[in-house]
Amino acid sequence: MQTQGNKQTKFDAIVCLSQIDWDFLWQRTQEIMSQFAAMGYPVLFVENTGVRIPGIKDAPRIWNRLKKVFSPVKGSPTESNSNIEILSPFALPFPYLQTAVKLNAALLRSKILQFSKQRNIPLNRILLWSYMTTPLAVELANSLPWAGVVVDLVSDPCKVSGAEEITVSHKKMLQSADVILCASVPVMNTTKQYLEEGRHLKVHLFEDGFSTRLIDLAKLEFKELNLHVRDAAKPLVAYIGGVNSKIWWDAVSAMAQAFPEVNFVFVGPKEYDELPCAGFGKNVAWLPPFKEYSQLGYFLKRCRAGLIPYTPTPYVAEMRPAKINEYMVMGLPIVATKMPELQRFSDENGPGIAYLADDADSFVAVLKQALTEDCKEYQNKRKRITQNRSWETVCRELEDNLQQSI
Repeated sequence: MQTQGNKQTKFDAIVCLSQIDWDFLWQRTQEIMSQFAAMGYPVLFVENTGVRIPGIKDAPRIWNRLKKVFSPVKGSPTESNSNIEILSPFALPFPYLQTAVKLNAALLRSKILQFSKQRNIPLNRILLWSYMTTPLAVELANSLPWAGVVVDLVSDPCKVSGAEEITVSHKKMLQSADVILCASVPVMNTTKQYLEEGRHLKVHLFEDGFSTRLIDLAKLEFKELNLHVRDAAKPLVAYIGGVNSKIWWDAVSAMAQAFPEVNFVFVGPKEYDELPCAGFGKNVAWLPPFKEYSQLGYFLKRCRAGLIPYTPTPYVAEMRPAKINEYMVMGLPIVATKMPELQRFSDENGPGIAYLADDADSFVAVLKQALTEDCKEYQNKRKRITQNRSWETVCRELEDNLQQSI
């Protein structure tokens, strides 16, 4: 154990096995790692190494990875931080083939050892922080003398379509972990089912913080955004995130038809040429992800509500959607599919926060209620909630807890 100032520490750096790439939509993974980097912990951020064999739809992502392998990037899309190193690893795309796992692990170990040497921090002072529970993650967790292993779960990967093979390694990774963080109560309850009862004490609820800096960043963006809508003077309702089959398109169609006076704008990477809903090209539009976080804040500042219309599935039922972060910080009401975590969030914080629907048609009613009830009092209430749980605050608390429990 070493001492920094008056504080004893058990780890001095972090290797993060991320489930997403650094320049993907800014969310929990990047927030936590950037906060720990700002606190003085060097971070090696290892981009997604895969949980399933890629298909044709993954071709753009694979091409982007290959470009980054040969032209690596450093730092953050929102801020420069010399404590963060981004690694876009070359990995054979066969996450459950033993030969590929061994080769990928050997390649990654060499990069981790290089990071340890360059930073002059021994491996037993480095924390492995994994969002991955693949055989590769298990191999790395068990083959190096880490200061400790943290597994951070935002959902149950065993319920992801196409990744069912992960179940065996998922259980092994949970058993190897010293601390397991869960982003929601349903995820926490499911995680405990994979462990013997005596190991439940290492499972902890760690809810997302809020990116309160977005308010200040939004003030920096003065360039008018092209929203690709027919009438930009109409009120805006936003969806941010992956534009894919997870979205309840029947619900979107119902809202678009019921509110022709509202523009519904979907912002994020999409898997369609045309969005499969009524109103596309009229009062439903799509925008690619914003390159700068300030642009997202500037856009949301113009919006009246934030949407989370997810198709109700067992996977969705365990989620605490990351996008409530930006919606709440910018003072927007949340109009969403009724899921346990959002219901709990609404119950804890009272009226004016989340408006939840349990079928496609009821989205029309809750959106109308959200737009009708919205007022300065509710907007300020939402912002106050985020100020009390900023990422800076919750990560400081997490740092203290980890230093005690590792």
